[in-house]
Amino acid sequence: MYGFTGTVVGVRCKDGIALASDTRGAYYYLVVSKRVRKLFKLEERIGAAVSGSSGDVQSLVNILKAEASLYRLNHERSISTKGLAQVAGNLLHGARVFPYLVAAVLTGVDEGRPSLFFLDPVGGKLEEEKFASAGTGSTVAYGVLEQGYRDDMKLGDGLKLAAQSIKTAIERDAATGDKIVVALIDEEGYRELSEEEVEKLVK
Repeated sequence: MYGFTGTVVGVRCKDGIALASDTRGAYYYLVVSKRVRKLFKLEERIGAAVSGSSGDVQSLVNILKAEASLYRLNHERSISTKGLAQVAGNLLHGARVFPYLVAAVLTGVDEGRPSLFFLDPVGGKLEEEKFASAGTGSTVAYGVLEQGYRDDMKLGDGLKLAAQSIKTAIERDAATGDKIVVALIDEEGYRELSEEEVEKLVK
């Protein structure tokens, strides 16, 4: 259970990306924290939902933010989602002897085109057309995502589906719990929803 506690999801929509997670941090059968951050802004229009050991999650996110900033500094434009996913994959693959205990959904919007990548702990990188989930409750979340996803889905519906999948994971998985956090990425950038907005999505 330790290493991949909780659940994160990403949903690719027609006009953007929906991300959602819970906030529970667990160690075996002990709830260590109820306020663990799992959604992150990496660049203006790139975000990630990361499940795993808190120290490894923070380290990976800090490196990716630094890489994105360095790219912007050198090229005077932001790195593409695919480019940053490749950097993350290389980083994880390079550390496979002592792997990062993380699994991530890295997403973004490049020139109006949403893209979504799943990253495993040893650097495997898969581009997903519809959705991706990681963590202990991911099998439960996938069930909800499979049932509710539509190819022409707008961002508003995607946010609702992402939030509902986390809600169901909280109900079924002991290591997933506490709050639901939801974020969106569109042409205007990355934004986390308020608690009131999230409550409306799961009613």
